[in-house]
Amino acid sequence: MTEEVYWDEDLEVDAVVQNLSIHRYMRDSNSEVQLSNELVDFVELTCGHRMPVDYVVAWFKCYLKQKETDFSCPHFIVDQGKTCGAKLSYQEICQLIPLSDKQREFLEENLAAIVARRLFDFKSCPGCQSHVERRNRNNLCVKCTICTANMTQTYYFCWKCRREWKGVTNNAECCGNTGCGQSVTEPDPLKPCTSEFKAEKLMTEGKCIYPVKDKSPQRKRLALLINNVDFKDNVRTGADKDELSMERLLKGLGYSVVTLRDLSAQGMSTAMRDFSQRKEHADSDSCFVVLMSHGDESGICGIFDSSSQDDVFPPDEIFKCLNTPNCAGLRDKPKIILIQSCRGGKPGNVDVPDSVPIRGTRREHKEKDFCCFRSSTPDTVSYRNKEKGSHFIQDLVEIFNRHAYEDDIEELFRKVIMKFRETHDEQMPCKERTTLCKKFYLFPGL
Repeated sequence: MTEEVYWDEDLEVDAVVQNLSIHRYMRDSNSEVQLSNELVDFVELTCGHRMPVDYVVAWFKCYLKQKETDFSCPHFIVDQGKTCGAKLSYQEICQLIPLSDKQREFLEENLAAIVARRLFDFKSCPGCQSHVERRNRNNLCVKCTICTANMTQTYYFCWKCRREWKGVTNNAECCGNTGCGQSVTEPDPLKPCTSEFKAEKLMTEGKCIYPVKDKSPQRKRLALLINNVDFKDNVRTGADKDELSMERLLKGLGYSVVTLRDLSAQGMSTAMRDFSQRKEHADSDSCFVVLMSHGDESGICGIFDSSSQDDVFPPDEIFKCLNTPNCAGLRDKPKIILIQSCRGGKPGNVDVPDSVPIRGTRREHKEKDFCCFRSSTPDTVSYRNKEKGSHFIQDLVEIFNRHAYEDDIEELFRKVIMKFRETHDEQMPCKERTTLCKKFYLFPGL
């Protein structure tokens, strides 16, 4: 059992940045900047780049989730053709984002814990949750001095299973707890593709299949996952499950996942712009963009959307950012867009009666090689279970895990639609603006 199992983003990260008092700018229909009475939406970093505060906070949380303590500016500099990457210290972050003394203390403790895990053999005690260093790496029996003082008796715990110690305490290689030492890692639900199947497909349908790079350090697949959970007026309970499920699936398919939480419409626009210019796309064969949020007929809701003010991101911006002129790194490569959100307030089901190139250059369409799969049809709602997550994400992940080893992406989407027809007739996913000219096989594991 590793420390990874006990990392909880909500406890370790979100508690630090919740209830931040940040003012923001909102744009009206005439695109003129106006000051809201509540929040200011932009902040200027020490490198001079001005970005939405929620975007900076989302990256800050992303770094912490990955247990990184070196923060850098994610802004893409167009005229230089590269990401800024200017380093930001913890002190600079605190100056940009106002934290209470309690939040600052909590943040410092967790940053210290991340550094401690790198430099020393540290884990949290199961009794008091304080961080304890194991001085003898050959002994799994570790003493917690805090619990010992509080309980007025010596308290030991097992370094491997993190339960109170049972058994011999000296030079112990295992404890007496049931199941200690046994792997607790769940098996990967994603069924791998065989090299024989891939070779056969490439031989028989090679011209009809998008080229895919073999799994190697040189292949750099990227996926962007935006998950809006904490809104001004409500919380999307259950969205955590979708995030974890989608992250695991995309990582299993060989994508490095950039997860950004709780973005405004402006933050989502900035995120898409910066993602489209990532240099890794040149060494990739495809990309995924996943957006999970509230939504309506006009688009995908940012975290400041409410009954009194609009904060809506139009999905058309995704296509503009990743199209042929604006994203050279993904030209002629499949770009898969998944959107989990409502598109209106109408129910999706009804009662019906039973019944049966030239001169060395080539011209290309500016919007090609896309496939957008949305959780519902226009004007209808999408459903989410508060404990399990949304029907769309959970069923999609299940279908991919079972069939990605043998089916192309559009066949996988068809199977998701079929499952909805059989089990969730109140909702129907649909493909939109699909311009894939070939089949796209993911070949998981290869």
